[in-house]
Order: sequence, then structure tokens, then C-alpha cells
Amino acid sequence: MADGPLVSVIVPARDRRDILPRALRSLLAQTYRDWEAVVIDDGSEDGTAEAARALGDPRLRIIRHNPGRGAAAARNTGIRATGGPIVAFLDSDDEWRPEKLRRQVEAFASAPAEVGLVYTATLRHFKGKTYEIPSPSVRKKEGDVFAAVLRGAYLVPTPAAAVRREALVRVGPFDETLPALEEWDLWIRLAKVCRFAHLPEPLVISHFTPGSLSSDRRLFCRAKGLILKKHLPEFLEHPAALLGVLASMARLASGWVLAAVRGEGRGADKESVK
Repeated sequence: MADGPLVSVIVPARDRRDILPRALRSLLAQTYRDWEAVVIDDGSEDGTAEAARALGDPRLRIIRHNPGRGAAAARNTGIRATGGPIVAFLDSDDEWRPEKLRRQVEAFASAPAEVGLVYTATLRHFKGKTYEIPSPSVRKKEGDVFAAVLRGAYLVPTPAAAVRREALVRVGPFDETLPALEEWDLWIRLAKVCRFAHLPEPLVISHFTPGSLSSDRRLFCRAKGLILKKHLPEFLEHPAALLGVLASMARLASGWVLAAVRGEGRGADKESVK
């Protein structure tokens, strides 16, 4: 699609009828207009696709998975179904500020070819509090960020990222075998082969949705173990990152047990990727 839109926007959604329109309206409000979008309805049973169609914009293409296959598979379907040289991801419960895509396209235009990912700051709303991602305590936010990403520094929420398609082709798609944290695995692979650029403006607003995967400590702990195994040679070369991930897994496991004792179950708080 050499003559098609410059930016492909991928929006996975499952049973998000009530909140998906907010995310899509933030896409339609972008000041940068040279984009295409595909909404992947991942096995919804609540009319999610109909909520997208109700916005009445022909640029919102809808693809349905039936049955659902998970967020990683949904994003991969969207990547395959589009052709823009830049790929951006918008989660169904988040929203973008109007200038988000424009600022990222401008950053790519002025960046060297070795920059494969441009991400913005994110404002995260979680249980009545708001905090910024990445945290001010993270010193290395751009350039060669491999060590920071491997360590689990929470740099890049998926909706904050725009990625060169050629970089995605080089490292491969989201890993559909992971139960969670598939974006962390992808960022590790990307950080090995390209540089990241950071825009300090908070151009993404992230909302916590109760019952989402991000609230399940068990899945996070299992995913971290699988990612550790997958990238073990790199972790062995970075002992501080290895120890940090092991400590994080221990915190997750202890929190899961405490939540089970208290009867909180899946509703336990998310342990951030640290």
C-alpha cells in the first residue's frame, strides 16, 4: 500500500460497547488525517462492533474474530490487514489527545532511520489517582533503551507507541502464546535492533478498567516467567535486570496469595511492570 495512508491504527476490543466510542472519537479528532484504522472485534457478545459502526465513519474498518483469540492475536490481525509504514495502537479503554499522531509523524520525519519506535508520555488514571508514564524516576527514556526495557522499566504503554512497520517485520509480531505482557516482549525485541524516541507531552490518557487482564496478578506472574525464559540469554548478560524481574515476580506471587486469602481474587491490584 505504497500510495495508501501513512499511519495504520489498530484498535483491539472485546465486550467494550460502552467505552469503545470514547477511544474512537479521540481517533477521529486527530489533527493528523492521513491514517487508516481497523477495529478488531475479538469475539464480543455485547454489540461492540455495532457501537463502532454507529459512529458512522467509513474510515473505521471492522474485522471480527469469532471466537476471540486475545489482544496479541487481534493486534496481529490488524497489522496484517493494514499497510501504513507507521503502525499505532489504540486500546479500547484509552484515548488520545488530538495532536498525538501528528507529533509522532513529525518525530519520525526528523529522526534518523535507526529510530524504530516513537512514544509519548501517558497519563494513567487508576483508582482515583493520576500518574505519568514513564515515571520521572526513569532516567533512560530514549535512544538505546534495551537495558531499561529488559529491566522492566514501564516506558511504553501500547497506546503510546507508534512503530515503523519495517521494524515490526524485522522482529516479528506480538507473541500470541503469552497470557499477558505481550507488549513488553515486543519492546524487548524492538529495543535490540532499533532506537526509541520519547515525546514528553502526555498525549495518551489511560483508564483502568476493572476486570481487565491488567488486574490479574496470576497472569502477570506467569507471563513474566515465560518472557524471562524466552529472553534468558539477554537476562543473563544483564544481572540487575534478571534480579529485578525475579523480585517483581515474587511481589506478584505474594500479592496473589494475599488477595486470595482476602477473597479479592482477580480484582487484586495490578503490579506495574518495573
